Amino acid sequence: AWLGRAPAQSSAARWFGSLKEDIGSVRKGMILQHQGLYIEVKEWTPTKSGRGAQAFNLSYEELDTGKTTSSKFTSGTKLPRVEPTKTECQVMYLSGGGTEERTVVLADDEYNEIEMPVSRFYAHSSLLVEGAKVVLYKDEDAIVKVAVLKAGGQ
Repeated sequence: AWLGRAPAQSSAARWFGSLKEDIGSVRKGMILQHQGLYIEVKEWTPTKSGRGAQAFNLSYEELDTGKTTSSKFTSGTKLPRVEPTKTECQVMYLSGGGTEERTVVLADDEYNEIEMPVSRFYAHSSLLVEGAKVVLYKDEDAIVKVAVLKAGGQ
């Protein structure tokens, strides 16, 4: 029965996390979900030829691999927009090597350990040293994006 109370914090905090965004209002920097992957929009351009329906070219980075690709979407397409939460972590150590896949062990503010393969850091693997700051962008428990902060805090 409804008692006029606000819902529990966990569900109230995430209800906005999966709103569908119309392709016409997508902009650079937005994080969306497309074909089961998390993507970050790099470029968005409307195209129209003659009397045909308007379409949109979207260039995006696949956040799990770092690969930049593009797709064409028709007007009216809606993609789930993701509003990730940020968690700052610190690199504790790197493990593995040789035939074993290398992994990075991170610790968050509460000293919870998070293990991730080095492949998730695609372009930033040279910055992975003990003590380096890493920002994890999460959608509930799924890691959406990984950013390594340089020594100067950038």
